[in-house]
Amino acid sequence: MYQLIVNESSGNGRGRKVWRQIQQILEQQAIPYQMESTQYRGHATALAQSISTRPDIKAVVAIGGDGTVHEVGNGLVGTGKPLGYIQAGSGNDFAKAQQIPTDPFEAFNRVLRHQVRRIDTAKLHERFLIGFSGIGFDGMVAETVNRSSLKRWFGKLAYLYAAFYTWTRYRPVQATLTIDGTTRSYSDLWMVAITNIPNYGGGMLICPEADDEDGSLDICCVSQMSHSSFLKILPSVFKGNHVQHPAVTLTRGHTITITSDLPLTVHADGEVIGQTPLSIQVQPRSLAIL
Repeated sequence: MYQLIVNESSGNGRGRKVWRQIQQILEQQAIPYQMESTQYRGHATALAQSISTRPDIKAVVAIGGDGTVHEVGNGLVGTGKPLGYIQAGSGNDFAKAQQIPTDPFEAFNRVLRHQVRRIDTAKLHERFLIGFSGIGFDGMVAETVNRSSLKRWFGKLAYLYAAFYTWTRYRPVQATLTIDGTTRSYSDLWMVAITNIPNYGGGMLICPEADDEDGSLDICCVSQMSHSSFLKILPSVFKGNHVQHPAVTLTRGHTITITSDLPLTVHADGEVIGQTPLSIQVQPRSLAIL
């Protein structure tokens, strides 16, 4: 039996449309299933946790955006119960990283093939990062997108609009990063991205070499850059060319601690989860996916 967890409002109602398409397949092929529609923030996590130990559930299939993957994944980390995903959101960065087809029928056929592999996650605050996280400027962008109706009207372009809006208001801070015991101070820090996958924010290649099976986290820091320079470099992130700029540093680590002179907004998989100070610990091969 398959458990489907559906965010019907994701992607400006695309979640509902995709679910109806998948429902037709399930019924036509007489595939046993249960379906739950999310009703509030955190509901998908609670649903996934509640069925994670049931032997009759072959897999949990999330239909929605990266936020839905984040919630369902948080309910399944460490359980061994595999997560299947059919994209229906705005950014769909997890689907892009996992090469999950955009077509719902093809994505569901992938679920039915049941080829399980395990990927890394990371513990931060009381949550798990499934694909990516951002601190500082990036966190404020996620907060702006989530608090507004931007995704409803602009889809992926909502991130660019929110980035420009945030750029006009953001002020870099002083921060300290400790990565696997080595401490480095940053003046005028714009942002820190910590990722398992190369892309986020609707396709930006923030950490082009990130690998969700290597047991480490990729870290991108941007600091000591003027507002005009930051704006100029922003479009280059979509091709990963920002890594050539001297104000951008890339590294890898297993345990990361971040402190700052002013609290910085933190998001995980596009969902705002808190502020600095923050400690992050990689959890190797802790989530089974299809």
